Amino acid sequence: MANQIGKKYTCKKCGAIYIVTKGGDGKLVCCGQPMEIKKQ
Repeated sequence: MANQIGKKYTCKKCGAIYIVTKGGDGKLVCCGQPMEIKKQ
């Protein structure tokens, strides 16, 4: 699944939040696990 510009991703382990500024293929990973799209 491609990362979409403007979407927020969060790490369930440490709570880090990232906002995608440049879309692309692949998965965001933090603390050794995939990040999830943050719900509004």
